Amino acid sequence: MKFIEAGENIMKKNIFNIFVIIFIISLSRIIPHPPNFTPILASAVMAPLLLKDRSLGILVTILSMFITDLIIGFHSYQFVIYFTLLTISLITPVKKNYISLLFISIAGSCWFYITTNFAVWLMWDYYPKNLNGLINCYTLALPFFKNTLISTVLFSGIIIASIKYLYFLNEKINFLIFNFMNNKTN
Repeated sequence: MKFIEAGENIMKKNIFNIFVIIFIISLSRIIPHPPNFTPILASAVMAPLLLKDRSLGILVTILSMFITDLIIGFHSYQFVIYFTLLTISLITPVKKNYISLLFISIAGSCWFYITTNFAVWLMWDYYPKNLNGLINCYTLALPFFKNTLISTVLFSGIIIASIKYLYFLNEKINFLIFNFMNNKTN
């Protein structure tokens, strides 16, 4: 029971940040954008830090993906993408350490490139199921990797630069929401 109450308190303290993350990730996947140039991996890296809770950070990132996948569609290796985001969020630091966050942004982009392209090679018939096919798959995916790497580092940096502002807005919005709710019930 205490675990559930603690989770509810964390969610209440992060209402604004949760909605901002879900909105930005969802919007970034729906509007036209260069391939793999979205803040999704940056969310996997930064949401646990921003929300000050690893589980909530993972949930918000995966939920954002799921919401937009309902709109744009699912594919055969969707589970691999969700699993990769989960693993990135599991190893990201929940305390602000710029070197660690930069390392996780780069390593997470590499991990995403490795896992998702292996899944493409394995599950789709684009490439022969041999070493040459696997090498060809990874080689042809390098432009996507470049976009993933640049966007992850860029969006992680934007989140780091705006984290104090996001905390401030979160606190003010939460005060307004809960003050309004308390006035309604009284």
